[in-house]
Amino acid sequence: MRATLPSPPKNAPLSAAEFSRLMRQLQATSRCAVAYSGGPDSLALLFLAARWMGKRKGRLIAFTVDHGLREESAKEARQAGKAARALGVTHRILSWKGEKPVKGIQAAAREARYHLMIEAMRREGLDTLLVAHHLEDQAETFLLRLARGSGVDGLSAMRHVRALGEDMRLMRPLLDIPQARLKATLAEAGLKGIEDPSNDNERFDRVRMRKQWPALEALGLDASGLARTAAHFSRAREALEAQTNALLRGCVEAAPEAWLRADMRALLAAPEEISLRALAAMLKLVSGNFYAPRFDALEALHETLRQNGLGRGRTLHGCMLSLGAAREGRCLVILREAAAAEAAPPLPLKKGDEGVWDGRFLARLLDAPRGMNGLEVRALGTQGLAQLRASKQLPAQGLKTGWPSLPGLWKGAELVAAPYFNRGNPAIRLSMRAVAPLFRDSGP
Repeated sequence: MRATLPSPPKNAPLSAAEFSRLMRQLQATSRCAVAYSGGPDSLALLFLAARWMGKRKGRLIAFTVDHGLREESAKEARQAGKAARALGVTHRILSWKGEKPVKGIQAAAREARYHLMIEAMRREGLDTLLVAHHLEDQAETFLLRLARGSGVDGLSAMRHVRALGEDMRLMRPLLDIPQARLKATLAEAGLKGIEDPSNDNERFDRVRMRKQWPALEALGLDASGLARTAAHFSRAREALEAQTNALLRGCVEAAPEAWLRADMRALLAAPEEISLRALAAMLKLVSGNFYAPRFDALEALHETLRQNGLGRGRTLHGCMLSLGAAREGRCLVILREAAAAEAAPPLPLKKGDEGVWDGRFLARLLDAPRGMNGLEVRALGTQGLAQLRASKQLPAQGLKTGWPSLPGLWKGAELVAAPYFNRGNPAIRLSMRAVAPLFRDSGP
């Protein structure tokens, strides 16, 4: 869905009426969070959203993620909170804790950021996450992906609205708005955002690209034109997605325990582009990740499948892949990799809490004995399976290779509940289900 407006001057402040029209076109609800760094763009969005929400009976909360990657980050998060509260907006700081990866830090930070905000939205009863991407972000993303040799998906425009799981949406109401208009909006309101020094660090591709805008515009490559080109790719992507979804519906069986089995013959008989897309979609579902694996790794896996060369199995994107037998022929089985599940952050739960663990399972602790603290959802792993085996609660049948990655409710080293094995304390009521609807609509 595209939000369209007349074209006011490129440096005109965004009016309340314009922003309201944008939100109406995107069918925004009145239970919103703002991804708010404190920088100029996100501050402009927060100001506009606060003014819009002021005329409605709704909830608006600003979430600032402190990645802990710079010494100044905690101080900047507090500064951002002060500015949010001055606008009358509730503010929450979400901290990315634990060890940080040495490689791919930006991608990991992005993944952590969205997981933290989605969890916070669920706790606060919100369903829409507003993000401050604007016209130049759209154009820069297109050029960066073009330089990396991206295909149709990579060159497609960022979506104005996309799903965040089954009951939440990410919304970009400013995606067609030039950044100059956001700066003018702040100036008119007498506001100034926090400048992130990394936005001027030429170590990052996006910063180097941004500094080339004058030269690019001189060649006719302005942000509006590039955004239009990205929109053309979006239409092609939508057609390909429709074919991919049809293939998935026809060849994939899903288990409530969040693993998949696909008909290899049907998967490989599809056009290569559709087959690759289906494979990427399955890996995203089973891993609980927002993003697909790297395309070169995906292509290599696809070629391995074509050559029937998985051997004893393969891992990719936090998933374990193997070949099995089915009535119709060979099938591809995709499970969550046990090591990846065990590395997922624990989900602490108190009575009445709910949250998503490992991007795959929604857990609700409906009841627990008074004084029982320190409960958390973690992978069963070998330790949990050993406790189930000792209590003779492991079934004789089932996909045993997938058992270690299933969730359990732990109190320290004691497994107190294993929902998928009907193990539990009668005094504890725990609800557990896979997040993706696909795993609930059908079974193996």
